[in-house]
Amino acid sequence: MFKILYTLFILFILLGCSGTTPIVVEGEGSKIIGTITYDRVPVEVDTMGSARLNYAQTYRGTGKYLVIKALDENNQVLAQTTSNNVGEYTLYVPENTAVKIRAYARMFKENVWDLSVVDNTNQKSMYVIEGSLYNSGDADSRRDLHAPSGWDGQSYSQPRDAAPFAILDSINTIMQKVILASPDIQFPQLLINWSVNNVSVGGNTSLGQIGTSSYTSDDGNMWILGDANSDTDEYDDHIIIHEWAHFFEDKFSRSDSIGGGHSSGDALDIRVAFGEGFGNAMSAIATDNPIYFDTSGYNQSAGWYMNIESSAQENPGWFSEASIQRILYDLYDSNNEGSDQASLGFRPIFNAMVGKERNAKAFTSIFTFIDALKSENSSSAASIDQVVSSERINTIHDPYGNYRSNTANGLFTTPLYRTLEVGKWITQCNNNVYGVYNKLGNRTYVKVNIPSAGIYTFGAKPYGSAYGDPDIVLYNTTYPFDIQGMSPLEGESSDALTMNLEAKEYMLEVYDSAYNNSCFVINLEQGQGGIQMGKLNNGSVNSAKPIFNNHRRPERRPQSK
Repeated sequence: MFKILYTLFILFILLGCSGTTPIVVEGEGSKIIGTITYDRVPVEVDTMGSARLNYAQTYRGTGKYLVIKALDENNQVLAQTTSNNVGEYTLYVPENTAVKIRAYARMFKENVWDLSVVDNTNQKSMYVIEGSLYNSGDADSRRDLHAPSGWDGQSYSQPRDAAPFAILDSINTIMQKVILASPDIQFPQLLINWSVNNVSVGGNTSLGQIGTSSYTSDDGNMWILGDANSDTDEYDDHIIIHEWAHFFEDKFSRSDSIGGGHSSGDALDIRVAFGEGFGNAMSAIATDNPIYFDTSGYNQSAGWYMNIESSAQENPGWFSEASIQRILYDLYDSNNEGSDQASLGFRPIFNAMVGKERNAKAFTSIFTFIDALKSENSSSAASIDQVVSSERINTIHDPYGNYRSNTANGLFTTPLYRTLEVGKWITQCNNNVYGVYNKLGNRTYVKVNIPSAGIYTFGAKPYGSAYGDPDIVLYNTTYPFDIQGMSPLEGESSDALTMNLEAKEYMLEVYDSAYNNSCFVINLEQGQGGIQMGKLNNGSVNSAKPIFNNHRRPERRPQSK
């Protein structure tokens, strides 16, 4: 029943067209109808925080909007269509002809969506299921196709045919929610890489070494774990939707997240906190289910879960992904209690993300989002503020997060943004008390306004007796907020970046390359500066954002003993 197509390149050419020329006119010849289904394995959670796949409760899901083909004995296409929203299809084929039906792990609707599940360990081959050859006869006939899970009651002893179709069905859930908010939306093409060989080890993705389930903006692909008895994600719909939410941010909104490891109690870089909180919230919004789960372990029986809406607060604030996911879900849902008196639904959230949030001149965070949401929903501002304040976040007045009283017990964390003028200097200290790389306090954000076009030099060096190796990154504050330049030196106690800049606003990011505790003097001069520590860069070509460690899913926090 289970097959993989090895001629993916040709397949994409064929399916990329509007369709093959039918052998018979619709309504003539023999009509074949059928339904595409797959095994859906639900999750079971207990009161101890554990989650497992419950194979005993497996049910049939439907293969929605899938590409379906009728093929002859030579694998020539006789007819092509797509299944509907309940997995049903209709095809017309020549009478008295040997025909088989093939369903592709590809959702396709012309000028609306095109997403496929492929095997990254087998030359990006697309997964399919197909039936046997039977004579079409001269009367209507029915041919259903079903993709089984491969579970025999003890283990996966058979091919896991259902997995690619389960992944597509989860993504369809969130896509339909988005379509309700924006009926004319067109989704970019998306490849989802899943394989039974995909493991939680980073390295060569063609060998399945994908590290974790993730979305990667450099190639616009999703990558999903499939390692049985270790970590499989094909039935973890919240994980799938979380990663698709990063695709949504990348293609329709904006994310400035630098990725990296994270968990619910961490004090995170504001960009990471919002990106991960948004992904978690989207999974709950799409499914209308706040139970976020990740199954893993032997027989997929040793996973974990959390309640996005009602879990106990853990280090709440503007730096917490848990706070952000609760805020977004409470703003969406109709279950009002306590400080949650907002029931906005999804459309206002969608509009904020694709509108003002996308074009914010500050790094994406809870501040840019709430500023956008309130500006477009002023009549709900009071209820929005009430939900936000329940997570120890003062009223948000602007996208920069001014006037913060919750400093995560670290005075060095505020103000979030400093301002640097031409011919001036500022001092700023970074601290790794919360961790390194993507944790709060590792990086300094600096607003810069260039008054006239020309060559400018940014410099950074240790302050006083402090030691450090500063790195400087300059961002363009117009969409897509890309990197304009990075200081070139490594292993030096001072660095500089010289660029030819337009007259407009920019954002500067300064951090210690080893993420050690550090204090720097940061200055800006017109011209090439006094000491040349950086290379001249014309600044005219927008460089892509660097590829950072991209662990997108929350890590389970260790339990106290």
